[in-house]
Amino acid sequence: MPPGTPTDRSPRARFGPGQHAPGDRLGSPLEAADVLALADRLFRWADARDWAGPDPYDGLTGALGRLAVHRVLRQVLLQTVKRSRIDLRPVLGIHPLRTATAAGTAAGACARLSASPVWRERARRLGRSAAAEQLSGRYAGLWRYEFDVQTRWAYYPASLPNLVATTFCADGCLDTGTLGDESARTLAHGLLEHLHNGEFFTYTPASDVLVHNANLMGAALAGRLARIGTLPGELADRLVDAARGAVEVSLNGQRPDGSWPYGRGPGLGWVDGFHTGYVLLRLDQAGTLLDVDVRRPLERGVDHYLRHLFDGPLPRYFADGRSRRDPNNDATAVRTAAWAAHHGFVRTDFPRAVLAAVVDRYPGLGADTRADGSPRNRSLWESPRWSAAPLLDALTALHAVLPGGRHPATPAAQPTTAAS
Repeated sequence: MPPGTPTDRSPRARFGPGQHAPGDRLGSPLEAADVLALADRLFRWADARDWAGPDPYDGLTGALGRLAVHRVLRQVLLQTVKRSRIDLRPVLGIHPLRTATAAGTAAGACARLSASPVWRERARRLGRSAAAEQLSGRYAGLWRYEFDVQTRWAYYPASLPNLVATTFCADGCLDTGTLGDESARTLAHGLLEHLHNGEFFTYTPASDVLVHNANLMGAALAGRLARIGTLPGELADRLVDAARGAVEVSLNGQRPDGSWPYGRGPGLGWVDGFHTGYVLLRLDQAGTLLDVDVRRPLERGVDHYLRHLFDGPLPRYFADGRSRRDPNNDATAVRTAAWAAHHGFVRTDFPRAVLAAVVDRYPGLGADTRADGSPRNRSLWESPRWSAAPLLDALTALHAVLPGGRHPATPAAQPTTAAS
């Protein structure tokens, strides 16, 4: 059914010309100054805690994590800690984490506002923090998570770098000018040597599973590094060739309905909101940096995203599923909706409505994590990496597309939210 028909429930139609976002706790409409004020409040809340806190994937950092030697035991423990409505971390000896990924994501978010001396200082401070965590030794130039992770498809320990952490940290450092020339060269070599298998970019050096959002993050980062102007020509050419091939792999993985599965292989066929958002953002960035025409795949992908991953302005976690609140999914929805508005896929009313629909649970913004008398997993919403940094990224991106805000000059300076 074409967008805009009377029975079309997609946000593209509901927030088209002449329509407005619904009223909410924040009032309507939100202006750029309102969004900037929210960003400042959120930054101050997280910075007062030194960007340290719980993480949805920190369940293996306690004493029990060292005893969970089997895949099933690791996954059960991790998911129990993540999903428990009672915070089990104090009992299990799990301490607050300060992650390089949160610092890198927040650094890039602050860099959008670097015309302000206050935000510029914030950006550089966080960028320096992320740069300090760049690995040396075998995996020199890359970044890692500070905790072991067990997913349904892979296990990777904290000692192993991964592409998602590397991308968000590298982008934050590049956005803030805190990555030196030698560090950039080391990063480029590490990216090609350890996180590219000759066909696509891999999540970790130990995995050959195609995960589309990670592959496109690698492609976008490779394209960005190739254009910084300080790498040897042969190295820049290798980055471009690897990135173009990786983009082609994920373009071939797009389904007829416009969606991308999480990955290629058994058990990886689901479609969710925040990974779809990452794919769209990174595909656009990679296409621009590599001069690859991705307009039609983006249009098809955005159409599926708007139709199947929103219930009005409220993000869905899984395509056509019931609404399931998650701070990263919610923040990525605001971030991707802001991007969609910048490209003319929706009016700016839509990302403002998405923000208004999701902002109620974020600490530091006057949120009530027990709204309507329902118990909530408060620790999940207090995570710097999974909650505060992604929302800060979304807020500064939304501020840039609203009247009175300022959009970054180039797509290469548009980092996206942190992934799992």
